[in-house]
Amino acid sequence: FFVFDTESNPRCSYDLATVFDSNGTIIHKYCGKNTKNLQVTSSAEDLSFNFKTDGVQESMGFLASWEEVGDSTDLIDTEGKYLISFPRSFIEESPEKICIELFDSEKSDGTIETQVFINDKEDKDSWIFGESPVQKQTIEIKAEEKLKCFDFILPKTKESKGLLNIKVNFKDSTYSVNSFKEITILKKENYPLIQTDKGQYKAKDDVKFRVLLVDHNLKPSEISTIEELWVEDPRNRRIVQWKDQGLDKGLMQQEFKLSEEPELGTWTINFKAGPLKEKTTFTVSEYVLPKFEVTIEPPAAVLRDTLEAEWKVCAKYTHGGSVKGQVKANFTSTYQRRTWRPPPPIVKNIEMLKIVSADDDCATVTLNSEQIKELTEKVDNFDLKIEFEEEGTGTTEKSKWSGSLVDEAIKLDIGSSSQQFILGGFPYVAEFSVNNHDDSPREDDIEVCVRLFKDANEIRNLFNRRGIWSMDEDEIAEIGKKMVEIKYSSKCHQLRSENGKIKFYVPMNNIPKDVTKLSIKATAINHPANETTKMKQPMRKLDVSLTHTTADLTLSVKEKQRSKISCGEDFKAKVYFSSKPSKEFDLHYHALSKGMIFKSGSIKVSTEQTNALESLVGQAKELSASESNNEKESIEGKVVSDQEIILPIDYKVSPSLKLVVFINDGNQTLTDSHTYDVEACQNHKVKAEWSEEKVYPGSPVTLSVAAEPDSLCAISA
Repeated sequence: FFVFDTESNPRCSYDLATVFDSNGTIIHKYCGKNTKNLQVTSSAEDLSFNFKTDGVQESMGFLASWEEVGDSTDLIDTEGKYLISFPRSFIEESPEKICIELFDSEKSDGTIETQVFINDKEDKDSWIFGESPVQKQTIEIKAEEKLKCFDFILPKTKESKGLLNIKVNFKDSTYSVNSFKEITILKKENYPLIQTDKGQYKAKDDVKFRVLLVDHNLKPSEISTIEELWVEDPRNRRIVQWKDQGLDKGLMQQEFKLSEEPELGTWTINFKAGPLKEKTTFTVSEYVLPKFEVTIEPPAAVLRDTLEAEWKVCAKYTHGGSVKGQVKANFTSTYQRRTWRPPPPIVKNIEMLKIVSADDDCATVTLNSEQIKELTEKVDNFDLKIEFEEEGTGTTEKSKWSGSLVDEAIKLDIGSSSQQFILGGFPYVAEFSVNNHDDSPREDDIEVCVRLFKDANEIRNLFNRRGIWSMDEDEIAEIGKKMVEIKYSSKCHQLRSENGKIKFYVPMNNIPKDVTKLSIKATAINHPANETTKMKQPMRKLDVSLTHTTADLTLSVKEKQRSKISCGEDFKAKVYFSSKPSKEFDLHYHALSKGMIFKSGSIKVSTEQTNALESLVGQAKELSASESNNEKESIEGKVVSDQEIILPIDYKVSPSLKLVVFINDGNQTLTDSHTYDVEACQNHKVKAEWSEEKVYPGSPVTLSVAAEPDSLCAISA
């Protein structure tokens, strides 16, 4: 079976394939989705299978083939001998990179045959594909080549999904590869953008706009001409138009002047270029810019037990000066009872009046604890409406704010921490963040309890099957013992946050097979709960699902650094290994960005005698899950070592980079990946800046534009 995708459940009772041997006995039952080829061999010349399905959940189904073979002991297992990397989405008429990594060094010259099949039936939802591929490509691979990457171009089709088939055959028939994978087929598209120099105009203004067409790579479109470009007024009358407008690197600019009495309302700019159509709007009105704007600066949080909360109200002219006048503040809350015939809502108001004099820039509106309790007697949220009246002219501007009460004194959150962890010699590294409500870092005392739990599903299943009321005392007591034994170990640690962070790691060696969860609970011990004020004690719990492995080697590319990677320099990504000292293997990697593989390679690695654990955990504190700290030392003698992968960072990699690493260890392939954020990075390095941040009307100001050689930039005034 090359592809198997059916409805899955633990008993395979809905959609399944049952394979029978020559004597009629059942060899295998398959359901769900396969990740590798499923191979079945009969004991004699007959092999049959039965496929059962229903109409509840529909999936791809299966794709299988059969052939006559000799003794089953002569069959070669290809598991762990190769790895295929390919995009899940193919864009028509665009080169897509496919890479095949071959781990077997004892091989001859061979060929790689790549083909794509699509559905040629009338039922477009069917997963039955045609027998002839829409595209086929064959390339040669030399015996000494371990990594082979090549471009594959899919022609135009009418379908949105396909089946990718990759075959690898060697001249000496050492072994062969035949893999089928589902792919999505995307159309080659152009993306239009129409942009005006302003959003609002008045009579006799010049309306300036540009049209930009880019392809899926955000590069200038292949379209060279806009066939028709026109502007309509609010009554859909065509006011001005242009024909056959040429594009320069996908860009064109145009302008026109509004009449002395234009139609007021929403105008539309339209264009058509082949099958591509787009439009944008702008507004024409008789408007006057507001003389000033009112802003409200609220407190970072309104706590339930706060004694006083302040809101800062400021009014600024467009040139930056402060407005003098009168501030009318109105705090309101609304409670609506939810019944079949709800009564009128209960609305509470607190009104205030403040004066902003010549000596003031802003007004401060304050609520004390009694006023806050009055507003939030039945609800947690309330509003503030501000009306600012300018002194002398009587001009008013309004603003509003909405918020809710906060019931925790500080912000305690789970930082960059994974909820899945494979036990294989690495410690579990995590962090909690401790901040004030204005997001500034906070130093505070935090209790961190580390617990290990066994699987609780057995207990849940017992109660689900029978229920506690059908059990006698002996059964309840026996289940009670099992419930107590679920907590394997626990230990609490008193820590203090530094720069708003608590970084820690938990040694995870010698963990029994029946322990399936690591649970870490952080509590802010200086901020206990209060029933009178209804304040809650900040507490967060991080639950981590544990997976056990018997592999002698594990790897990880999880990085401690969370900041963005700098552009224009080499980035050294660290890959960590847990193994016995002096183990040798090949580390393979793919670096991907924007859906493309931009660098691949392999590195010979020999694990060191020294332990690189300190490099992995950095300044994190060790927190054990038991008093004995039995999880610290590895009984298998494993050590943690590392290897750097050097990756060049430029505009091709921004804004993110995904590193995929894998190791062939015996008949299994170990893999891991990590995505790094890259700072904004452009091929054309252009910088523009004003000489002053703020100036008054009529003041001189300079705009400076700088660009590196061969960079493209544009400026108009």
